[in-house]
Amino acid sequence: MERRSLLRAGIVGVVAVPAGAGLSSGTAGAAPPPYRVVVTRVDRGNDRVMEFDRTAPSFTAPHVKWELRPGWGDVLEARYRRTANDGDVVLVAAGDSPSKGRVGIYRKRDRKLLWSARVENYPHSIERVRGSGAVIVAGAGTRRRPGEPRPNGSLHLYGPKNGHISSLEHIKSYRLLEAHGVLWDPLYQLLWAIGRTEIRRYRVVGSFRNLRLEQVGRPITIRGNGHDLQPDYTDKHRLLLSDSRHVYTLDKRTLRVTPLPAPLGNRHHVKSIVRHKSGEYVWAGVPDHSDSHFGGPDINFYPPADHRGCGRGAVTYKARIAITDYQ
Repeated sequence: MERRSLLRAGIVGVVAVPAGAGLSSGTAGAAPPPYRVVVTRVDRGNDRVMEFDRTAPSFTAPHVKWELRPGWGDVLEARYRRTANDGDVVLVAAGDSPSKGRVGIYRKRDRKLLWSARVENYPHSIERVRGSGAVIVAGAGTRRRPGEPRPNGSLHLYGPKNGHISSLEHIKSYRLLEAHGVLWDPLYQLLWAIGRTEIRRYRVVGSFRNLRLEQVGRPITIRGNGHDLQPDYTDKHRLLLSDSRHVYTLDKRTLRVTPLPAPLGNRHHVKSIVRHKSGEYVWAGVPDHSDSHFGGPDINFYPPADHRGCGRGAVTYKARIAITDYQ
């Protein structure tokens, strides 16, 4: 999302809640579940990827377990994946509004940059498809007039020449207005992508440089500014998504989009949302009454309501669970 204007439109939600989609019960004061969280920062001069223990007293420098500073501007995405030839890797998308950016894949153990590419339409997300080695990048679009959708949003498909990430090259781009998120689903063998007003599903067909995306069915139409699309690690048949006014669950079997119950479901400007296998939701976004266009200094958890501060002046954008699993 660019700094100059907030996304304002919301989805007119379906009121029914699918079975099991309610927020898990939590006990105030209970110890948080032990896992690690990946945080992306977009405060100028401190743009980076940081990993913390969920149980750390704060998400600040003394508690960093792993860190990466790509130096490409605002870090808009970071996620971990496992590969056969290159071990565990970190997928990164970064850039500064209005348009240009860069994506790359680092080997996690030594932070070696295995591959990178310039993206001319503001990359917001990146995913790697297990098996084929395809990489897909969501480019939100180019410069726009204030209050208008960004033009030229698209999904960029890259394919390898061989089994190594270093051999990736661009194959083709597919139009998707204000593309913001992509996620590979190994159970359904689908790539899910979210744009301004729709969610699309694609098959990834072919191999190496003959890869292509084939759209499956009709788009799932939404009325808001779609932003994030991530797993619910408690249920492989559900995804979580956010827009400028709500957080939703998507049932993959029925393709029904339903708001989560309050208080999380009606949060405004949630930039990232994911659910740990313990039932705890992890999210980052713009605090209430803030004039920020990107985020705030905290990473948030629910239930029960909890947060970890990232330090004075910090601006967080995405929070991911620090595992290589797709779902």
